[in-house]
Amino acid sequence: MSEVSGPRPGENLYGDEAADAPGTDAVGVGRSVVTAESDPSEMSEFAILPKDAYTSEEYLGVENRRLFSVSWMFAAFVRDVAEPGDVVPAMVQGVPIFVVRDEDGSLKAFHNVCSHRGSQLVCEPQKGQKTIVCPYHAWTYKLGGELAWTKHFAGVNATELPDRQQNKLGLKQIAVTEWLDFVFVNFSAMPEPFENSIAELRARWADYDLSVMRHGASLTYDFKANWKLIVENFLESYHVPFIHKTLNTYSPFSQRYQVKLSDRLMGIGTGLYEPDSINGLSLPKWPLKGGADTVRAEYFSVYPTFLIGVMPDHLFAWILEPISAGRTIEHLNFYFVGEEGAYAEEYAPHRRQTLDNWKQVNDEDWEIIQRMHAGMQSPAFPHPLLSREMERNINAFQTLIRTHVGLPGEAKTTLVS
Repeated sequence: MSEVSGPRPGENLYGDEAADAPGTDAVGVGRSVVTAESDPSEMSEFAILPKDAYTSEEYLGVENRRLFSVSWMFAAFVRDVAEPGDVVPAMVQGVPIFVVRDEDGSLKAFHNVCSHRGSQLVCEPQKGQKTIVCPYHAWTYKLGGELAWTKHFAGVNATELPDRQQNKLGLKQIAVTEWLDFVFVNFSAMPEPFENSIAELRARWADYDLSVMRHGASLTYDFKANWKLIVENFLESYHVPFIHKTLNTYSPFSQRYQVKLSDRLMGIGTGLYEPDSINGLSLPKWPLKGGADTVRAEYFSVYPTFLIGVMPDHLFAWILEPISAGRTIEHLNFYFVGEEGAYAEEYAPHRRQTLDNWKQVNDEDWEIIQRMHAGMQSPAFPHPLLSREMERNINAFQTLIRTHVGLPGEAKTTLVS
C-alpha cells in the first residue's frame, strides 16, 4: 500500500536518541516519544474539556476571540503568491483579508477593506498587479498598503488626498509569514514569532529536502462536527483497528507511537515504511541531507488548526476551517517529490493509489467523527473519558485549550502566549 505503514516488529522508530530520552523507558502501544513527559498514571481518565466545549456556539465565539485571533492561522498557499503583484483573497475565521507579494518580493497581508466606505477590495486571485484598486470609487493603494490615489474625492478631477493623516488611511496590515507552501497570518498586534510554533518540527525534518515538494491533489470534507474532535481523532490511533480495518492490516495500531515535540507539537509516529511499487516502479522519495538514510512516517498537529505529515514519498497538509460549533470544513492537500513525482504520467497510478488510500481512511473518519459529535448532544452522555495510555496526546491538546480559552462558562481574560 502507498499510504502509511507501521514499523516492523522490534524496530526502534526513533533510534538511539529516542531510546535515551527521558520518559521513553519503553517503546510500545501508546508510549510517547518526548523529553521529560509525566508518567501516564498521573493523567486523569476524566477528560479535561466537557462536552459543552464541543457543542456550544458561545464557546466557539470565545475560541475565536481568545485563541484563533492571536494564533498563527493558515491563510493561503505560497504557490499562489509566488511573484510580485500576485494577490490572493482569503477568509480567516470570518475576517476578509488578502495576501500580496510586494514589488520587492516581500509577502504582506492586509484586511480586505477599503478605508473609504468599507468595500472589499479583492474578490478573486490576481496576477501582476501594480496597485490595489477599490471597485467602488477607485481608491488606489500601493502593494505595500499606502494610499496612493483618490480621484474626484475633493471634487471633479481633483486628486488631493483626504485631509486625514494619510498613514491612517492606508490598508490595515496583518502579521504574515510563509513556511513550505503555506502562508499563515496572525491578527495580534504583538504576535509571538511563528518559529515558536514549528521550531522542533523544523529541526526534526531538517534532513528532508522539502524544497522540491509539488502540490499534486486536494480533497475537501464537510464535517457536521466540532473542529476539536477532528484534531483529537488525528492525535490517537486507538480507533484504528475498529474504524480503519484495512489500514490496520498494513499499519497496525500496535506499532504506532504518540510523539510530543513540544507543548504545541504532538502527533503520531508510524515507523519505517516502504511504499508498494506498481509495475516495478515506485514514487520518487524525498532527497535526504546530512547523512540521513531514511524518512520517518509521522504526522503532527501544529496548534491549533493545521495538521501536517511526511511520508517517504509524499507530504500532506490538512487545514481545518471551523464554521460553527457543529460544522468544520477540512481542506486536504497532498504533495509529491518534484515535478516528476507530482506530474509525470508514469507515476499517475501511484498518485491515484495514494489518494485512494487516504480517501478511504478519511471517509471512515468523516463518518465516525460526525457520529461522535451527534452523540454529544445526548443528556445520557455526561462527560468524555480518556485512556491514560492511548489518548495522552488528546489530554495534552485539551490542556492547551483549557489554558488558552478556559472552560465553558469560565471567566477568563488572558490570551494565548
